[in-house]
Order: sequence, then C-alpha cells, then structure tokens
Amino acid sequence: MAGEVLLIITGIIFVSASSALFENQSLSVFSFIRQIGEVFKDLLSPGDLVYVNPISDIERKLFPILLLAYWSSARIFFLSLILALFCSILLLILYFSINRVFKNGVKVFSFLIGSLPDIFIIILTQLAIIWFFKITGLLLIDIAAVGENQVILLPAVTLSVLPSFFFFSNMVGFLREEEGRPYVELAKSKGLAQFRILFIHMMRNVMVSLTYHGKQIAWMMISNLLILEYLFNVFGITSFLFTYNTPSIFAVASILLFLPLYLCIKLLQVVILRKTGKEMSL
Repeated sequence: MAGEVLLIITGIIFVSASSALFENQSLSVFSFIRQIGEVFKDLLSPGDLVYVNPISDIERKLFPILLLAYWSSARIFFLSLILALFCSILLLILYFSINRVFKNGVKVFSFLIGSLPDIFIIILTQLAIIWFFKITGLLLIDIAAVGENQVILLPAVTLSVLPSFFFFSNMVGFLREEEGRPYVELAKSKGLAQFRILFIHMMRNVMVSLTYHGKQIAWMMISNLLILEYLFNVFGITSFLFTYNTPSIFAVASILLFLPLYLCIKLLQVVILRKTGKEMSL
C-alpha cells in the first residue's frame, strides 16, 4: 500500500511538472527535470507556498485557504455520495413494489436521466428553482454562492443525480443475477418476505459487486465537480486548482484531492474482505 501511495504522489509530481516539457514551444527535458526537482522541494515545505490573487495582485499563503476550498469540495462530494446511495435504495424499493409495466417505465426513465449531460442537469436545476421563485415568490434554496455565503446542499443534490441512477441501474442488474442463486431459492422456500430476502440476504452481495465501480463513480463525480463549482460559484478545490495552477500548487491540491479517495477505496477493500471473505482489487 505504501508503494502505491508513493507511486501516486510520484505520478502527480510528474504531471504537475509536465508543462515545463514544452518551454518556449520546444521540447525541453532539462526544464522538465528541473521542474520536477522544484515541485518535490516545495512538497517538502508546503507551508511556505504562496499564491497570487489575480484580481488584487496580492501574494498570500497557500494554507489555510486551500484547506477551506478542500473542505467545501469534500462536503459537497461526500454529501452527494450519501444522497446518491439513499435515493438509489428508495428507487430500488419502489421498483420492486410495482408491477412489470411500471418497472419498465422506471427503467426507461432511469436510462434517460442517466444519459443527460451533467451541465444540462445543473442548469435545469437552477432554472427550476428560479422558475418556482418567480411563480411563488419563495426561494427554496440559494442557487449560487455569493461572497462568504457558500452553497453546499444544492450542488450536492445536483451532483448526486447521475450517481443515483447509476447505482440504481447497477443494483437492479446485480439483483437479477442474484435471484437465481441457491441461497435465494432457499430463503424463498422458507417463506421469508421479499424485502427481507432483498435487504438482508441479497444486498450484501450486491454492494460488493457495486464497489467494483467505486473508482468509476469517484472519477465521474470529480470531473463533474469542476463544472458544478464553476456554475454554482462555489469556492472549492477544483476551481482553486484551475485558477491558481502553478506546478507546485497543482501538485499539493491534487494530492489533497486524490489521496483521501485512494485511502477510502482501500479501506472499503479491507471492510469487504473482513465481511465477506472476498479479496477484491479496487
């Protein structure tokens, strides 16, 4: 695990320094190597890093402002992940409670929503709240951050839409695969209720299968986070990263962004191993 962490940090350093490869519009390996050394040196003392505000042209310390940006992004990311899991389970309960005709309708609706571009969902959500405000005079929730007033809930809800339907679609597929397993047939023969079989016996194996897509979901949400922070005017780590994109700041911000996710995925891998005895590589 330590070797993988070191490899991730090394990769981030190389990517951060890659802009020096084409210094003065020509390939320069020497500049690239020099930049790698500078980034590595800065990572040894990140507290000394500074950034320049492009509006006021004032130089400020990178910390703690970067941690504030990271905290905003982390709250949105993890809240949206929790909402996505919660909503997908509600959809799953609804799906198994209705007849076949409505099930097909839910599947088609899920497919259509999951096919929509991320930016379309973000803008549609904002427009819906503005339309409701114009009709009723009631502002349900702030649609963008202004000054120090950061919005968290609406970006998190918006970010959770696509993962919700992704989780739901995959859960339905995995449950269909599990339905023919001997342990399910045994549970049915004992007269156990449908939802008891679903949530006590089948869901454990389904969640294991779903975690195989953990990295895919994480990268999808991070890529959407950049668009979301821009459109909601959220001061988050991805917007900070692309505003103050010097090699050293890019390296520090990327490590803050990717390393905790990597550790969460590895922790999930350990939990699955202990609960199910199945060793899986995420």
